Amino acid sequence: MIKYSVIVKQLRQKKTRFILSMLRQSFQLVRSLNPQLRVLFVTTLIYRVSTMAFPFLSAWLYAQEELLAYQVGVIVGAFGIGALVSDLLISPILRIMSASQAIKSGLYIYAIVLLFIPHLEKGYSLVLMTLIWGMAYEIFTPSAFSMTIEHSAEENRKVAFSCNRLAINIGMAIGPALGGLVFAFQSDLVFYVNSGVVLITLIYFSVMQRQLVSPSDRSTRRDLKPEQNHQESTNRPVYFWSSFFLSLPIHLAYALPPTVLSVYMVNGLGLEAYWVSFVYITNALLVTFFELPINNYMKHMTSYVSMLVGYLLGAMGFITMGIAQIGPMLILATVIWTLGELIVFPSLLDYISKSSGKGKKSRNLGLHSAGVNIGIIFTPAIVSLLTVQTGDPSFAWVSAGALVFISMVMLYLSEKAHFLKRV
Repeated sequence: MIKYSVIVKQLRQKKTRFILSMLRQSFQLVRSLNPQLRVLFVTTLIYRVSTMAFPFLSAWLYAQEELLAYQVGVIVGAFGIGALVSDLLISPILRIMSASQAIKSGLYIYAIVLLFIPHLEKGYSLVLMTLIWGMAYEIFTPSAFSMTIEHSAEENRKVAFSCNRLAINIGMAIGPALGGLVFAFQSDLVFYVNSGVVLITLIYFSVMQRQLVSPSDRSTRRDLKPEQNHQESTNRPVYFWSSFFLSLPIHLAYALPPTVLSVYMVNGLGLEAYWVSFVYITNALLVTFFELPINNYMKHMTSYVSMLVGYLLGAMGFITMGIAQIGPMLILATVIWTLGELIVFPSLLDYISKSSGKGKKSRNLGLHSAGVNIGIIFTPAIVSLLTVQTGDPSFAWVSAGALVFISMVMLYLSEKAHFLKRV
């Protein structure tokens, strides 16, 4: 019995040391970013913490007794449409202004809009303001991607995108939690607090940008290398469009956890709600501790090969989610599809940056963000339709995994047929 307890204690110590090692490596990778990307990391983190009001928009609207269910749906849907519009318009926007100016403009509009929301009557004015809110909110993402490309060397870009995702995930874990506390205290207050945090983001970003744009700015970019001049064929539009259409199944599949996971596990499988929390916690911990170290380890691997690995893990994870009926197996499935997530998304962004012509990067990054929003908008409706038609709540998860696997095969065949470039 003593020997067993000693072994358990040693295993726990090794586990703790391993986690601390991953955390230390992630911290060191963030610190190793050049000044522009460190500022962008902190800005992104604060910005995502400001995501307080939207998660509670539906609850706030339902509290307005005069609103009907379909009106709530239209108002919330306007946010998603606005975000999609921003993604599609980002290319002409970034031709008019720089990415940093676009971020500042979006932050300013976002902060102002939130101050008006609690005072609007039901109807078109609320729909219009929510649409503008979605546009202002989403302009940050593709603009931040453009800045990441601008201020990173090609060989480090996968890690740079991973840092960006780490900031997003940490912020999105904190923001809604704080928003819930504020909303519980006073529902209208969540919009004002949200606006205040956006203004803090704007002030921080503006001040730090002003400090970086100085005669010493050249020295802050000494770690950057010029863009490699790929052959002209690398910039053929077919490479981007092939990767874009083959990434749509990924966006649809990875929209399942944030949109329908709780319904699937509680109502579909009859599990206790705490299992849903375990899945989300598992996903958050893996992304926080392992995304940066894994992508740093894989940075010398081509984005194309990394995408294949990510697709395979995603397919296995979602198929297992559909087959599994008990909590522990769902946790195992979550580990698998999360590993796919933290590999495939930085790889997709890196591939887009390398396969896009110089004048097409911002447009293509905007279209990538549009693909993410398409997944969020349409996945719940597709899942509902499949569940009603088959009577099996797990069918959508197995189908998503199968679709991702087919996309992986097509990704492989497309490269062989020269519709994709191995970059």
